[in-house]
Amino acid sequence: MIHILAIATFFFSTLVATPKPLSWQTDYGKALSTARSDRRPLLVVLDVPGDPKASAESKLSSEEQAQAALLGFYQRCHVDVTTEYGKKVAKVFGATQFPFTAIIDKTGSVILCKKLGQLSDREWNETLAIYQKGERVRRGIHHTTFFRADGTLGTNATIKAAPNEASSPN
Repeated sequence: MIHILAIATFFFSTLVATPKPLSWQTDYGKALSTARSDRRPLLVVLDVPGDPKASAESKLSSEEQAQAALLGFYQRCHVDVTTEYGKKVAKVFGATQFPFTAIIDKTGSVILCKKLGQLSDREWNETLAIYQKGERVRRGIHHTTFFRADGTLGTNATIKAAPNEASSPN
């Protein structure tokens, strides 16, 4: 009896400790609908499975804990662009190079990020981390009050931009 209890305890602890594989939706419409209802960002990956140059398969099935944790913030959609359905989805995104990755905001209405081609592990993880909240990311905007004027400020003053300073923010 004790042996059965020990085996059962070991079995259940193994189930809890074993990470579950991340599920990927293959239907873009369903994934978008779920992302909107859950108010989560949508990660869309379009690729050609089996083609090392056009596949993102290694990123989708990675068991790295940090990556799996980042992917947990997203509703995930993986579409094979060799199918008729996949070709239609690629056309919607205007994707012609694969793999193609897009992140859509948590409202399901704005594409926050597009990436073409193979991504390094570092770039993949950084991208996932940046957009995990499903919100637009404000880029560093440089503000300054610095200016130079010829003579005194008045109606005839000429204002010059500071050296190496952009005239408008990015």
